[in-house]
Amino acid sequence: MNKNKLVIFGSSNILSDLFDCALAHGLTVSKIVLHLPEAPGERDIPLQDRIAGWAQYGATPEVINLADFIPADDELYMLGPTTPTRNALEQEILQRHAGLEFHTLIHPRAFVSPLATLAPGVFVGANSVIGPGAVIGRHVFVNRGVTIGHDTHIGAFSRVQPGSNVGGLSRIGHSVTVAIGATLIERLRIGEHAFIGAGAVVISDVDAGALMVGNPARFKKSVLPS
Repeated sequence: MNKNKLVIFGSSNILSDLFDCALAHGLTVSKIVLHLPEAPGERDIPLQDRIAGWAQYGATPEVINLADFIPADDELYMLGPTTPTRNALEQEILQRHAGLEFHTLIHPRAFVSPLATLAPGVFVGANSVIGPGAVIGRHVFVNRGVTIGHDTHIGAFSRVQPGSNVGGLSRIGHSVTVAIGATLIERLRIGEHAFIGAGAVVISDVDAGALMVGNPARFKKSVLPS
């Protein structure tokens, strides 16, 4: 069966990127499945406002609760939130629907080497480049204009934000954030749950849970989850 309907679990400010990529592939965003009540911040765009803005491009998605979701044969599945805590959302989905498989969504204007390996649930935004030998873990979110060097491994649930550059032969742990415009030189080891601040330039290994800021990047505090 031709799977042409995209179902997004959870809401976040990144939904428009997923919608844009779905449009580029001729997919319909058919459902947004919420697991938590929406709590938009002061400068966020509420979900219903986003959906209203999409109406001119075709059918608008149905918003339902996770408890009411039933999988269908013509659907593809992605996680909507990008924070590392979305691993809890995946666990909740799979507890309810064991065996559900997640889609890997790559924007047509991105380049992913045929020698790279992408796990289920990965998103790659427009104008990003993923080099040969790279291994991208489950539900990693690669935003727009990112470069990931050859033979670099990025752990599950990490996110690499717009304009970032990650050098080759590096090992990035799970649930790591590389913020907007950050640069990581090659052959680094970045511990799990580390947070690389916007514009930071990382030239040495980073411990688990470290918040790194500046050029060259320096340790600011620990952000390991309790």
